[in-house]
Amino acid sequence: MTRLSFPLVALVAAVLLFPAHPSQAQSGAQTINFNASSFTANKYTVKADGIDSAQVNVTVKNTLYGAMVGAAVQLVSDRGTNDEIVVLNATTNSIGRASFLIRSLRNGTSTLTAIVNGQTFPQTIKMGFVQGLALSLPVGALIKIPDDNNVQTLSDTAVYYYASNGKRYVFPNEKVYYTWYPDFNNVRILTIEEMALIPIGGNITYRPASKLVKFQTDPKVYLPTKGGVLRWAKTEDTVREWFGNDWNKNVDDISEAFYVNYTFGEPINGPYDVSLQVIADTARTVNANLGLGNP
Repeated sequence: MTRLSFPLVALVAAVLLFPAHPSQAQSGAQTINFNASSFTANKYTVKADGIDSAQVNVTVKNTLYGAMVGAAVQLVSDRGTNDEIVVLNATTNSIGRASFLIRSLRNGTSTLTAIVNGQTFPQTIKMGFVQGLALSLPVGALIKIPDDNNVQTLSDTAVYYYASNGKRYVFPNEKVYYTWYPDFNNVRILTIEEMALIPIGGNITYRPASKLVKFQTDPKVYLPTKGGVLRWAKTEDTVREWFGNDWNKNVDDISEAFYVNYTFGEPINGPYDVSLQVIADTARTVNANLGLGNP
């Protein structure tokens, strides 16, 4: 009996005398154990109203079965901008968890993928979005509500652009509208109830390189570029080269009320510092100008 138990005693002594090397323990703490990790949501069906949401949690364990703290996590939907992903914390906390919210305005099923420190989680999540806008609208649809035949109201005159994120963006006036479209022939009428189901995304800005603009209290003349970025044309020779001797007929005044819709980029020193064609090509659609890609 004594001889049989001796190797066991020796083994225990060896473990106590020769513990795992610190570098091995450190390596294990930094290695993801996907089998012990989890990728879950608090629900798997969400109302597609842009308000209801599901919380998605990615809990990361290491090969020592401990929480992996400080891991960088991304959540990706295969429907792209059709879904809105809100980051609650993209770096795993003290219990190894990163969390996100996901919501949408589009009916359908999304496949969600988690990426941890550049490694793709082996499992995916199927998230269903239901009870959204029943009306089928293509990206780029121009929409408005019916005319109420009351000259005192203006809400029925607004024209909106339906974008790929399921929101509607308003043309603030005809000047902006005509830089994108030649007429109103393709505007579709929606009922007030249908329009109310589509949230407002914001205002539309001038089409890049379509015109020159200035603010009523600012003498500087700007060239609109993608995303509502205005670049100051510093010399008259510059704008004359672009738009000819009658360049001033291509200048629109922007009301200060819309100042917040624009940002300012680098000034343009001369006509050959930029190409109007290249700038125009950066956003041929409102969707692209909004940074949502080409529909």
